[in-house]
Amino acid sequence: INETLETGKMNELTYDLDIPDAGKKYYEARFVESGHDQVTVIIRDITERKNMEISLIEAKEDAEEGSRLKSAFLANMNHEIRTPMNALLGMADLLSESKLDEEQKNYIRVIKSAGENLLNLINDILDLSKIERDHIKIESIDFNLEEIVEKTCEVFSLRAHEKGLELVLAINDNVPLDLVGDPVRLRQVLVNLVGNAVKFTHEGEIVVEVSKSDNLKKEKETGYVDLRFSVMDTGIGISRKSQESIFESFIQGDSSTTRKYGGTGLGLTISKRLVEL
Repeated sequence: INETLETGKMNELTYDLDIPDAGKKYYEARFVESGHDQVTVIIRDITERKNMEISLIEAKEDAEEGSRLKSAFLANMNHEIRTPMNALLGMADLLSESKLDEEQKNYIRVIKSAGENLLNLINDILDLSKIERDHIKIESIDFNLEEIVEKTCEVFSLRAHEKGLELVLAINDNVPLDLVGDPVRLRQVLVNLVGNAVKFTHEGEIVVEVSKSDNLKKEKETGYVDLRFSVMDTGIGISRKSQESIFESFIQGDSSTTRKYGGTGLGLTISKRLVEL
């Protein structure tokens, strides 16, 4: 109150009282100078607002705890899930090398394809849970950019060729090739983007381009370089409306895309989170 009198400003005080048969009540008191060294005290009941705030905080904490437990469970299932899946795929490989007729070989191909798809799904979910729990740290190690990008494109070259697509890689001349960073995570992002391009393109070409910003001052002062990775294709495209949501977890352009092409809808979510890291 003294401070109010000295400054002529309004001060506020929030307090709670335990009232018999009424429970805890919350009040807000305002002290306002009204002249001649007098102070007007305005008190109002804010119990309803305070209880709503408390409920929202508790709901938020419950949701965060539920998300934490879900992520912890998925991360802990890492070994338990991958080990039997790898064993199944390994046995399918061994069986495919034995004497089989054409029909049996086709059965093995189906088993391997389904198993690899399931393993990719598991890997995506586990990666997302690690990102949500801040368990992924970005490395700083020496690597050659050209080698990383070329090997990534090589992975999809056969699949692109089978679909009659041209896969083109273009690294601009001013892009430095010997860098320090996280090549594993960079490759993971590129695999998601190039993989999507191959999946959703039926004719034409896919162009993977790496360019560099011209901020030479920043490079000299900080030692960092800004690189831009572009993956362009002549595929089915994405509507402007869908572009707003495709980076959300488990979301694809539309439900018909999921039915026709499959996938978890996690690739772009993971890529976005990794780039932000």
